[in-house]
Amino acid sequence: MRFSLFMQPVHVPGENPTVAFERDLELIEWWDTLGYDEVFIGEHHSSGWETIASPAVFIAAAAARTRRIRLGSGVVPLGLHHPLYVADEYILLDHLTRGRAILGVGAGGGIPSDPYVVGVPSEDLQPRFAAAFEAMTRLLGSTEPLSLETEWFTLREAVLQVRPYTSSGLPLAIVTGKNPDTLAKIGRHQAIWLTALPPAQIPEAWSLVEAGAAEAGVLADRSQIRLNSIIHLADTREQAFEDVREAAGREHFDFGIPILGRPEPDGVDREGWIDVMAQAPTVVIGTPDDAIEKITAIEEASGGIGGLMVMSKEWASREATRHSYELLARHVFPAFQASLEGIKAADEVARNIS
Repeated sequence: MRFSLFMQPVHVPGENPTVAFERDLELIEWWDTLGYDEVFIGEHHSSGWETIASPAVFIAAAAARTRRIRLGSGVVPLGLHHPLYVADEYILLDHLTRGRAILGVGAGGGIPSDPYVVGVPSEDLQPRFAAAFEAMTRLLGSTEPLSLETEWFTLREAVLQVRPYTSSGLPLAIVTGKNPDTLAKIGRHQAIWLTALPPAQIPEAWSLVEAGAAEAGVLADRSQIRLNSIIHLADTREQAFEDVREAAGREHFDFGIPILGRPEPDGVDREGWIDVMAQAPTVVIGTPDDAIEKITAIEEASGGIGGLMVMSKEWASREATRHSYELLARHVFPAFQASLEGIKAADEVARNIS
């Protein structure tokens, strides 16, 4: 299993953005040191809470400070961008990172105010995404000059000047829940599937990915699934809840409800919100043992996933946050990556000698 990260990132308004960006980059360096596989960087242009406007620029900065972690957009809202510019930009990153870049795309609209401020109706996002994705993948896959005239962009004999860094091409990731057309695209293009579906709903959606792959004559691979999760670990369960209680409530009631449009919970105040969240199948607030138990349940309910994508949250202190990621890497990774089998076997041999 891969362990990936999703850095939206959410920063409380009123905080120095320069310092916040530096803290985000420092965190990616820590993830790289700990052996996390990937990080996906969000893109937003409004609200004052999610302030990275260009994942590509941020990825370039992060690439210079890391060695092996793969760096992806999470995601570029294709409904708001010209497909030639997106393809060109990420091919450049593909070369600058020596193949560590991932182009993650979606329709956009995660924050409703993003399409609003540029005058794109929300109902136009999905058809704009479909048109842009078709053009972008054709540009990435062929040097045949491409001419297209759509309602919102034009291409005239367009060719990407630089081809992907590796012969396998620029890795793609696509975000969706249950959209049938998008799930089929994931299968056809053998893309990474970024999703926040409940684990029990993965099998039904995956059948649509498999159908799209079969249509294209390729195989769908569950190792491409990245399931969104929220995890905060501490040495005790009580400490984990204490670390995040106040900030988790603040984010939900000050950002999630008024800006993202999430429903206000009945009979739950800010202090009690984390207790409600922790009951979700993809949320772990507790110890490494709690994480192992819940991830095992995710594997069983979903039929198997390729990776867990942990959302980066600024709910705890810097020290507690870094400790949480270290606990996950030290004690949870091995349970799902078979990295301790030889150590345990050697230990048993040594004990039996005496």
